[in-house]
Amino acid sequence: MFVPKREERKMYKIFYWPLILIIAIFSLMPLKVHYIFSDILYFFLYKVFRYRSSVVWINISRSFPDDEYHALKKKVKGFYHSLCDIIVEGIWAFTASKESIARRLDFGGCDVLNEAYGAGRNVMVVMGHQGNWELYTGLPDLQGTYGLKMDNSHFFYIYKKMSNRFFDRVLYNIRDRHRSCVLVEMQSIVRKMLKEKTEGGVYYFICDQYPAKSPHVETEFLHQPTKIINGPEHISRKLSLPVVFFDIERVERGKYRSNYIKICDDASKTEEGFVTKEFARLLEEGIYKDPSTWLWSHRRWKK
Repeated sequence: MFVPKREERKMYKIFYWPLILIIAIFSLMPLKVHYIFSDILYFFLYKVFRYRSSVVWINISRSFPDDEYHALKKKVKGFYHSLCDIIVEGIWAFTASKESIARRLDFGGCDVLNEAYGAGRNVMVVMGHQGNWELYTGLPDLQGTYGLKMDNSHFFYIYKKMSNRFFDRVLYNIRDRHRSCVLVEMQSIVRKMLKEKTEGGVYYFICDQYPAKSPHVETEFLHQPTKIINGPEHISRKLSLPVVFFDIERVERGKYRSNYIKICDDASKTEEGFVTKEFARLLEEGIYKDPSTWLWSHRRWKK
């Protein structure tokens, strides 16, 4: 938890707790009611404000070059519907019990994660902005519910701070509401993993952001030359970690199925770039299965 800058403290005191209270009250409504608000929000984001419309259209049209206009439009509308559902589901989860959240998440491939975890060794899990990734910070008991070898205190969710410190604090507390995993800021993760390399942690990295100046690997992704962040691969190679891909797909509205897929048993024994390219390939497969659930509003290909 961080302390806001002095000039932001006044705004923080005035707006933070009222906003959290509004979220909590709104969260208490049944999920079916939330979806009514999702449909209303879709109308405003897609038709009125046209939120990042040009970015979404460019990203989708370049990723599906053989599609005609009506097929592209269907994918664009599907994305906005999915985005609005993710927003309201996140608000609903704020006061929902961990058991209620678990009923909407189906885990597969747990044997893959258990095997990678082995005798309490660290595991690198790579994933993209698929499905509702935010719900997975509210998991119930991992051992009793899903038969995993590790407990919740060994699940580490790596996040990147938002530039706006106020909204970063709000989002942090929403994610940390259930104390179901440990949130670790990206800038401190390498130091933590080196310090606790024999503690047996499972580290979740979302790796499909634009890398900017970060180290990266170039590969073909969604029909486009793409730079993929290779920080997780670099750490995995340095620490000889197993790497697992975490795939999330939407089964129906409000229900998601996830699956652990092995990439390698020991990243240090693979060719440089293999882990990152394999991540991109698996993520691409998931996107083609259901394009609506990926975060197309990211400026993924800025250059």
